[in-house]
Amino acid sequence: MDIKIINQALKFENSSPNFSEIKELYSLAAQYQQENNCFFLDAKRGQKSSLKDEKLFFEFLNTTQKINTHTFYELKILKSPQSRAQNIEFSSNSKNRYLKVFDNVLTFKGPNHPIQLLQEDDLVKLDKIEHFIAIENAETFLKIHNYLAHFKNSNFIYLGGYSNRLTRKFLASKNVEFFLDFDIEGMNIYESFECKSKSLHIPKSLDTFFKNRNFANVDLYKKQISRLKKSYSPESTIVIKLIKAFNAVVEQEIIYETY
Repeated sequence: MDIKIINQALKFENSSPNFSEIKELYSLAAQYQQENNCFFLDAKRGQKSSLKDEKLFFEFLNTTQKINTHTFYELKILKSPQSRAQNIEFSSNSKNRYLKVFDNVLTFKGPNHPIQLLQEDDLVKLDKIEHFIAIENAETFLKIHNYLAHFKNSNFIYLGGYSNRLTRKFLASKNVEFFLDFDIEGMNIYESFECKSKSLHIPKSLDTFFKNRNFANVDLYKKQISRLKKSYSPESTIVIKLIKAFNAVVEQEIIYETY
């Protein structure tokens, strides 16, 4: 892995960098595009560059840098001098807390069972289960047994944000309902997952939480606004429209506490 290439790739997270800022990256990308008959990065001397296809962009990075990432968030963690078993601060987190990311552990809670930490060899225990609820926040995950009536099934997996590689790999072949924060980062998390099928858990009364300033979080919205993408899937767009309409976001904990 070439750190210079990774650093230049990260410049596309929130902006369109000038050609001079990504010269080495573009040289490598141009060769890759020609060899693989694809197009994801456009750049010309003296002009701003443009990322045309984010999925192909990460395929290029994974192939040439021998890594396995799908989002800019994962890319930032990968280049961190800290190990993944250490705490990693993510500034747009709703409580500015630290997340612990374990590459080789999946956190699962089934019906009438305590929480289990499963390594890759243990996942055979879950092979016959096709449908899961993915929970973004730890507080909600720990109390989810109190709110089973609001979900389609009772097999829950903890994400902790963008999640780790083992969890992503496992969910790729499953039908997953995502219960996330109703904020920009939550929708970006949803967009970043590829599953057999996926859906968003959206309460019917979600708009009332955005309208109520006791529930809506304006400060967090301001912190996350730079992370807003140009386009979203139809499911995420439902939430994004509310975020834009009220210039605020709603955290997951607010929703389940009212159930």
